[in-house]
Amino acid sequence: MFTLRLYHDLFDRDAVATPDLEAQHCIAYIHKGSAVVNGQLFEADMAAYCRDAVTIEAGPGGAAVWRWELVRTTSPNNLAAGEGVTSHIRMSRRIKMFELVPTSKWLFRLDSILDNQGSTGLHSHPGSGIRCMLEGHLRVESDKGESSDNWRAGDAWYEEGSYPLVSTSDPGEKATFLRGMVLPPEYSRYPDTAIWIEGSKSCKADWKNYVQNVVTLL
Repeated sequence: MFTLRLYHDLFDRDAVATPDLEAQHCIAYIHKGSAVVNGQLFEADMAAYCRDAVTIEAGPGGAAVWRWELVRTTSPNNLAAGEGVTSHIRMSRRIKMFELVPTSKWLFRLDSILDNQGSTGLHSHPGSGIRCMLEGHLRVESDKGESSDNWRAGDAWYEEGSYPLVSTSDPGEKATFLRGMVLPPEYSRYPDTAIWIEGSKSCKADWKNYVQNVVTLL
């Protein structure tokens, strides 16, 4: 069994995560500030895919880093530590809709829905993931899956893709949020993964892909 986890880390200026963070597969998103991740500089609103180990060193203005990790369910929590570093696990969910087994391959993606307006209508997804609000307000309603009301930056919710749901922004409001997702590999070419159950897409939104890799589970 495999689990998707989301961590929120805060780094003071020039703070370093010690020891290195170990995870099979990780996507690190720089929410604020800047950081050197595995030897490469990333500014705010950039993301890096990391395998096996992650090194993070904050820039001169510090950094807020959000980490999605795909790991075995039995793996311990992987909080960042070090002087000037605070870390907590924001959400952890075992992915149920797939038979995630060692040696199987999956698409691990971080993307964003930008300026979502209106209601999606009832839909599902071919993969599961943890979403995280950047700005705006979004209600998620599902009879079988999880429901949530998200209105602060950093609010997180989980969507088990096979469970139908409706996502709604209030009139005159927009919502922008990140999606750390696990999908079948063939979806690497598709930006829109929604499967519309009732009618067609009725909301307006743009899409941005930060990083994606076809990964092998170990």
